[in-house]
Amino acid sequence: MRRGGKTAAADERIPRLGPDVDPARLALTPVEGYLLSRVDGCTSWSLLRQIGGLPPEQVDRCLERWLQEGVLVVAGGAGSKPGAAPHEPRAEQAPLPRPATAAASGEALDPSLDIPVELQQRILDFGMRLDAPYHEILGVARDADRKALRRAYFQLSKELHPDRYFRRNLGPFAKRLERVFQKIVEAYELLSDPTARAEIERSLAAATPAEMRASAAPAGTAPAPPAASSAPARARRPHVFSIPSRVMKERRARAKRFFEAGMGAYTEGRWLEAAGAVRLAIAFDPWNAIYKEQFADVQRKAHEERAAQLVREAQNALELRDWPTALRGFEEALHYRPHDADLLRRAAKLAWATGGDLHQAKEWALGAVEFEPGDAGSHRLLGQIYKAAGLEANARRELETALQLDPNDEEARAELRAQGGPLQALRRLGGKRWVG
Repeated sequence: MRRGGKTAAADERIPRLGPDVDPARLALTPVEGYLLSRVDGCTSWSLLRQIGGLPPEQVDRCLERWLQEGVLVVAGGAGSKPGAAPHEPRAEQAPLPRPATAAASGEALDPSLDIPVELQQRILDFGMRLDAPYHEILGVARDADRKALRRAYFQLSKELHPDRYFRRNLGPFAKRLERVFQKIVEAYELLSDPTARAEIERSLAAATPAEMRASAAPAGTAPAPPAASSAPARARRPHVFSIPSRVMKERRARAKRFFEAGMGAYTEGRWLEAAGAVRLAIAFDPWNAIYKEQFADVQRKAHEERAAQLVREAQNALELRDWPTALRGFEEALHYRPHDADLLRRAAKLAWATGGDLHQAKEWALGAVEFEPGDAGSHRLLGQIYKAAGLEANARRELETALQLDPNDEEARAELRAQGGPLQALRRLGGKRWVG
């Protein structure tokens, strides 16, 4: 984003609260409240992008909106003077759509919600193609391997996981987002399972259009009649429907048995077993809407069970001082609980303390700060990681934020007093020297 010929990152304007604005009377989400608390009439726009507890682009959108609404005024910097009028949008900035503006799907976008209109449009666009092939839903090649599937799922999860927008006013987009993410999980789980993936391919290869319509038809409804064809054509292809019909009947019968077994396991609380069985039911009959509806609930329970199991295994590995295994366990658990702030902190701390991937540790710590911006420990940990990487200015900023949030945080205070550049210390967990 550029404003007046400069990048947002270099914007030195200094916003402050507008006259007679009472933050306590504003309808703010927790992260918005934290960002507004950083606006003190002394901190520049570019610094707010770094310490606001939100991705820089979201900080920009919040500050721009507050300027337009008069919540903030520009107090200085970038040629502005204290007391300047609220910022007006630049000519090159496209105005936000009004609530009545219709998206391509015919649905309205609403800038009053707690998610940007760009994300609203993304959800609507995604919702229009939920019947697309699974690899298209994930945005990968048809022959994508498990690593590519995992990478695509993580990227989509970061953007579209409903937990990311916890406590935000999403309006009608809350249910839409749930449907979209359920389909993403369905696509990932089925393509990641080699057996299910192979059976889906066999089902698609065996079925004719008429049989696909019949399989997808709701219970109790008559299947659509087959498309008309000429008698000579039928004579030339006398068995074109008979063999696929028999195959599909057998596959649907197997799917039904898998589904019934899965539901039995589900009622007894065997979530992982239930998920595996329903996954195979969908693989053998991929057009059955009932199986897919049940799969969302079954898979959610299975994810919870698997994440808890992985955390227990990681904790056991920690007690045995098996750092690599513990870190892999936390990382795998984040696959199922990607927005668990405590889990993000544990993974980040372990990666930092044992000389692991500093970049990944930073991403995890940033995630913890994003989801719990008022947690002093998350800011302290992020500061320690920055310090280990030699980014002293960033480290000082986060450590000072930790002390602002918790004046009794002696660990953050000690880090600020420490002399020198990057950390060069024997880590408590790793027992080995590491220079960031």
